[in-house]
Amino acid sequence: MKVKGDITITVWRADSAFGRSINLTPRLLAVSLLVVLCLVAAGGFAAVHYYQMMVQASDYAGLEARVDLMHKADQGIRVSARQLADQIASLQITAQTLKIVSGLDPDSLGGVGGPRSKVDPVLSLNQRDLSKHFRSLDRKRITLETELRQLQDYYTTREILIAATPSIMPVRGYPSDRFGRRADPFDGSEDFHPGIDISAPKGTKVLATADGLVVFAGRRFGYGKLVNIEHKFGISTRYGHLDRYTVKAGDRVRKGDIIGYVGATGRATGSHLHYEVRLLSQPLNPLRFLGESG
Repeated sequence: MKVKGDITITVWRADSAFGRSINLTPRLLAVSLLVVLCLVAAGGFAAVHYYQMMVQASDYAGLEARVDLMHKADQGIRVSARQLADQIASLQITAQTLKIVSGLDPDSLGGVGGPRSKVDPVLSLNQRDLSKHFRSLDRKRITLETELRQLQDYYTTREILIAATPSIMPVRGYPSDRFGRRADPFDGSEDFHPGIDISAPKGTKVLATADGLVVFAGRRFGYGKLVNIEHKFGISTRYGHLDRYTVKAGDRVRKGDIIGYVGATGRATGSHLHYEVRLLSQPLNPLRFLGESG
């Protein structure tokens, strides 16, 4: 029964002349709208909740990936620390051995050894101890760099000194006159001989006895044909009475290079090499540089 205030909804079919009417009371209409609104709200809340769950799941997956990456990086750092420590230990042994061999360390290198262990202590350190370990390694690295630099300087200087020291015989022959005071071979008067004489056949090769720079190659009174070589640390050598020389002033020579050939030029009684070693122009006994007594 239709009551005043009701709402009538009539639905007509396109192929029929009759329609169907539905009466809605205000109360039923209000309830229906409320139900629809509740359903829409519930759907909205469900959609929001689902979206939040998706975001949280994505964040969790990303966080888990970052944690895994950090874990792998931490393990890599620990392995690198172990390898660095092993390298530093090896270099320390090398540096210590070099110091002993070079005579820079009076103490001898003791034995090494110890029990084997499959557990790497570095891998079990926490973050705080790992940071301390890295700082310790850095200090050791700085100390080791300083020691190796000192050793390098030592060996470089030693190498230069050895190369600049006239330590080989300049010619193959036999000594015919000594260094120091002697009787002059021409008039018998007392004389000071600033080098040694080494008898050898004319044309015998004459060698530079150390690395150096040729500062003179020519004739000089008393020496005949002379080669004068300056070495480092104020040392110089002279090679006199040459038949001919194969170098000129300004040439750099190495120990063992041929610089000329034995002759009898200048003030000489026969074929031989007059050989001198000087320190800051002061003549020294060349035999002392060969480990022989003068």
